[in-house]
Amino acid sequence: MADRPILFSGAMVRALLAGTKTQTRRLLKPQPKVLKNGSWYRPFPRDRSNWQYALGGIIHAYTKLRIVEGDRLWVRETWSHTGDHVFSISEARRSPFGHAIYQADENPDYPHAKFWPSIHMPREFSRMTLIVTDVRVERLQNISEADAIAEGIERHHSGWMPYSTAFYEADGVTPANYHVDPRESYRSLWNKINGFGAWEANPWIAAYTFTVIKQNIDQVEKVAA
Repeated sequence: MADRPILFSGAMVRALLAGTKTQTRRLLKPQPKVLKNGSWYRPFPRDRSNWQYALGGIIHAYTKLRIVEGDRLWVRETWSHTGDHVFSISEARRSPFGHAIYQADENPDYPHAKFWPSIHMPREFSRMTLIVTDVRVERLQNISEADAIAEGIERHHSGWMPYSTAFYEADGVTPANYHVDPRESYRSLWNKINGFGAWEANPWIAAYTFTVIKQNIDQVEKVAA
C-alpha cells in the first residue's frame, strides 16, 4: 500500500464531494507497444502492478501501473490560504493563522483570494483521501454507461452535460443541448481535458475505482491506527 497524490479539476472535485464520482481514468504512459489487436489485459498473479497483454495465450506486451489496489490517494486541487499577507505558497505553509480554501467551493468571504495550481498543493492542505478498490487496464472507448456515470459527469436538462458545445442559453454560460448517452458526455469531458481528438485516439488507460473519505490522508491514518 502506498500514499500518492492525484490531481482533479474543480468540476471533478465537486463530484467527489457530492459522492457522484467513484472512478477515474488515467492514460498509461508510455502507451503499450502492441503489434496486434489483443483480446485482454490481465494482472500478473503475484504482482498486480504488472499487467500483461495477451492474444491466443501469447503475451505480446506488459505495462507497470503506478497505482494499484489498496493505495491511498490524496486529492490535489486548486487552492489558496486565508492567512494575512500570504502572497506565496511557502508563506502559506508557514503561516500559523488562517486555513486552506479551495477554488472548487464558493468563497464569497475571500473575493480577492490568490489561487495556486493543484500541482502545488501540499499534502497537509488536502481534504479528501481516495482508497483504491479496483484497477482495470482497457481501451478508453470500452467505458460502459455505468462507468461513465461513475466518472462524475453532471446531469443536465433531460440527459447529461455536453462539456464541449457551441450552443448556449441566452446567458451565454448554460449549455442549451445535452447528451442522452452518458458515454457521449464523458467523451466530451475527456476531449475537453486532454485536447481535441484525444477520445478518438482510443488510448490504453488505467481505470481506478475508489471510495472517498472526506478527510486529510494523515487524519485517516490516525483513525485507522
